[in-house]
Amino acid sequence: MLGNMSISLAIAQHRLLIFTYDGTERIVEPHIYGVDARGEPLLSAYQVEGGSRSGQPAGWRLFRMDKMIGLRVLDQHFAGPRPDYQPDDGLFATIQHRL
Repeated sequence: MLGNMSISLAIAQHRLLIFTYDGTERIVEPHIYGVDARGEPLLSAYQVEGGSRSGQPAGWRLFRMDKMIGLRVLDQHFAGPRPDYQPDDGLFATIQHRL
């Protein structure tokens, strides 16, 4: 699945992702990719640009893979994990890739 490979690559290479979600474009630093207890693929990421339902352009977000449109890996890199990163996020039943 292209989305999974793109997210794995982005996490491994500390590269930004861009996609449309809930009708707005988002640029994020991907931190964790996995599935929840219902088997839904999820991405935990720090959003650095774009819209959101909260009105806040930056911050931690949890994205459902089935709602992402036009997922692409950007050439731009990010430094690494955010200081408040939680690598063992309890929202995930299984973690497939993480920083």
